[in-house]
Amino acid sequence: MTANEITDRLILDNQNLVVEELMRHDESLWEELENFDEDSEIMEWWLVTPYMAEMLKENGEVILAAYDCCWWGRQISGQALYMDWVIQKIAEQMG
Repeated sequence: MTANEITDRLILDNQNLVVEELMRHDESLWEELENFDEDSEIMEWWLVTPYMAEMLKENGEVILAAYDCCWWGRQISGQALYMDWVIQKIAEQMG
């Protein structure tokens, strides 16, 4: 699967407002974050498939799994998703 196909099929929607509101009303969600540390700066939240969440988590990306959804805490902004180093790496792994 190519990086473009990954972003088309496995990354579903930008959900910054959704996740920010959820975290504002339920601060315990911060404890649910995987691969998050004090140096992590989340720029965007993306709804992803459970499969994609696992692939991102295995590659050290921040993941929030709650309310039967999986969100990727993207730490880069301003470029197309398929250009992210982690998406390129996952495309190679699926290769």
